[in-house]
Amino acid sequence: MTDPAQEPTSTAADQTPEDDLVDKPPKLLVSVSELRKRLGQRQVEPVDVLLARRHVVASRTSDEPVTGEVTVESIERGVTVRGHVNFSWVGECRRCLDDTGSTLEVDIDEIFQVGAPEDTEIVDFDGDQIDLLPVVRDAVVFSLPLAPLCRADCPGPDPDRYPAMSVEQSEEVRRTERREQLDREGDPRWSALNELRFDS
Repeated sequence: MTDPAQEPTSTAADQTPEDDLVDKPPKLLVSVSELRKRLGQRQVEPVDVLLARRHVVASRTSDEPVTGEVTVESIERGVTVRGHVNFSWVGECRRCLDDTGSTLEVDIDEIFQVGAPEDTEIVDFDGDQIDLLPVVRDAVVFSLPLAPLCRADCPGPDPDRYPAMSVEQSEEVRRTERREQLDREGDPRWSALNELRFDS
């Protein structure tokens, strides 16, 4: 029988809701078999998907769905997908460190082609259906700001919350920390004396 005291414990960071790890719906399939029967034929497709939480350096996707609209057009051996999606993001301002966020509109411009070569950005597909989800997801993730600002003229940290120290104050803090370390561990310059024995 397993000792409960030896069982691994999970932290709050480990307890990510499973719903945060799954895109809803998991695919955005669009049938294009009829569309491809005539070159230049078009159809408009709505986009409405709740992406699993995606992070970059200092920002992440919010819990709001990604919405928008794309136009699918038949071309030789495939289709083009052009349009836009809107999504919101949240993060931490790189200057004042406060929470920030906004809504962005991102353009979609992709080509799906039957038998597309592997060394291009053209998406290969089976000729009957395309999945818009990877296209939407990549567009959103690549648009997340790496170093967000709450506003262009952000003055920086609030001095009441993040008081700045002068050079003299910083040096005094370091000296105090050094003295406390020596009190705990002793002066390393005298450590050799600890090896001396005076037994007769």
